[in-house]
Amino acid sequence: HIPLGKVGKDLTLEQGYEAARNVALCLISTLKDALGNLDRVKRIVKLVGFVNCAEDFKDQPKVVNGASDLFVEVFGDKGRHARSAVGMYQLPGNIPVEIEIIAEVED
Repeated sequence: HIPLGKVGKDLTLEQGYEAARNVALCLISTLKDALGNLDRVKRIVKLVGFVNCAEDFKDQPKVVNGASDLFVEVFGDKGRHARSAVGMYQLPGNIPVEIEIIAEVED
């Protein structure tokens, strides 16, 4: 369960970090379902993190670390990636974090 709301207003930085980590878990599960197993992942190329946050919140990169850290934990060096972390005024359903990844996979 991911709590809803804006990081820095309704949620703490730590809750935002955990939300990003949970979204990354869902992405890893999606990769596994699509590929059959995670051995086919060559590398995580890029991650973009969108943080639903209060107007004065400035720690979007620390929130998105929740996802980045997990990709490195799961994939090691193959999990290191280029990334962007941006603050958003609103996300669908008032979710706190949305993550997009590009992964290179073996055929």
